[in-house]
Amino acid sequence: MTIAEPLSPAGAPALLDVADGIARVMGDRALYARVLRRFRDDYQHGAARIGAAIDAGDLRLAHRMAHTLKGAAGMISAPAVLRHASALELALRGGSARCNGAALGALDTALDAVLQAIDAVLAGEPARAVAVAPAAAPPGHALVGRLAALLASGDGAAIDVIDEHGASLQVALGMAGYDALALAANEFDFEGALEALRRAGR
Repeated sequence: MTIAEPLSPAGAPALLDVADGIARVMGDRALYARVLRRFRDDYQHGAARIGAAIDAGDLRLAHRMAHTLKGAAGMISAPAVLRHASALELALRGGSARCNGAALGALDTALDAVLQAIDAVLAGEPARAVAVAPAAAPPGHALVGRLAALLASGDGAAIDVIDEHGASLQVALGMAGYDALALAANEFDFEGALEALRRAGR
């Protein structure tokens, strides 16, 4: 499978760090492509939804949405969206009605650019390409890949997978790796859990 590099102006940082994004999902290019599609589907109106929550006076919801978007941007390695979502989250954290409108506008611009970059990346992927499994997959490889996909998309079902398949994950990741994964996941820190999964899988 081929995944196109994102397009950026000459000398500008990549809108998507594809290499890092693929590394975050254990080197599985097909999984990264699915995560990109999920991000595109879930967040194509992300800034507008946060703005609507702010306009409705529900700053707690707006803060939670900004936090979730920040985590999702980190998972796909979209640094500009992560940075602007983090700034907006910080602006909303105090619960002040005087939210920084510039932060929301900057996030909207960055998110729009990244969504276009995702389309460009996915356009380089053959429509019916199938990921080739490694010749000798490590124990629990399929389970780890499934869990990585859930964590990368911020799906709470990841916690159920960790609970139900604890023994298999302990074998695949080692006790230290499993403990770090479970601790982060149970605190709903899916980005941290994915990072723990990646470290343990090395």
